[in-house]
Amino acid sequence: MRTGVSYMGHHNPAHIETDLREMQALSLDDVFVCLQENDFVHFTGKLDFTPAIAKDLGIRPLALFWGALNLFGGGRSSQFLLENPAGFQVARDGAHRSAGCYVNPINIARIKEMIDIAAERGFEGYFVDEPTPLHECYCQSCRDTYDAWYGGDLTSAELVRAEAFRQRCVTDYIETISAYCKLRHPQLQTMCCLMPHDDAMWAAAAQIGTLDNLGTDIYWVNNDRDVRDMVPPITKLSDLCRAADKVHHEWLQCWHVAVGNEHRILDQGRVLVRQRPDALYVWAWKGQIGTAEACDDPELAWSCATKVLQWAKEQ
Repeated sequence: MRTGVSYMGHHNPAHIETDLREMQALSLDDVFVCLQENDFVHFTGKLDFTPAIAKDLGIRPLALFWGALNLFGGGRSSQFLLENPAGFQVARDGAHRSAGCYVNPINIARIKEMIDIAAERGFEGYFVDEPTPLHECYCQSCRDTYDAWYGGDLTSAELVRAEAFRQRCVTDYIETISAYCKLRHPQLQTMCCLMPHDDAMWAAAAQIGTLDNLGTDIYWVNNDRDVRDMVPPITKLSDLCRAADKVHHEWLQCWHVAVGNEHRILDQGRVLVRQRPDALYVWAWKGQIGTAEACDDPELAWSCATKVLQWAKEQ
């Protein structure tokens, strides 16, 4: 079973190497480098230095655009949208929304440019992080696309058809990005995580020919749901991936863990390891300490996560 971790990173190569040597000591196979828009402009060391250091230590560097376009995970602070306001989402009443729209060609072009840069720097995979339906966007791109696919006006669409459209936009985006990677950078492994509440799109995503790797993130650490209830969705995704010849990965939560819930990392980890996905990944390195999404007790949470990573390797 492959193992890995998401990594907020650093611009200083000395600090990057220190962290990656610790990852090597944990026998990690993959590191998901959370590249923010600012890392392409100002704090470029994370982008420039991490791939070579990781590969020298036997770890595969994977690019993840954390918070790009004020979408796709946390760390949302998009300078690109400030400079390209046509990329923002638009509410039904025409009001401004703070996030970008992945249907908009302006935004897709920027993501492709960032993929080009990451590939040139030596990253070996690109990860589409939690794309989800944009139910509140009625920008011109969304309206034009709806009209082209279904005919009519998105603002007056029936609920069932509008939902089908939103879900299709997600899988269309995944396919657009993964196809671009394979065309321009065939060495990149294409990866995507779709959240558990977006399981209606799992089957369609698994059928995307240019997508290599599909997973989900059952982040139940801060609730009291029975961890045995994780088995059916994991099995469902595993079966879809196997039928479509996709790599199947799962994520374990080690971010924003409330004090007293650290044992839930172990409880969920046991289930994940027993289910034997092709890869098990932890979000995030050292409990995401130093960020707004840090665990209450990052050291304790991370110690639990490392036990799970060890169990995975023992499999």
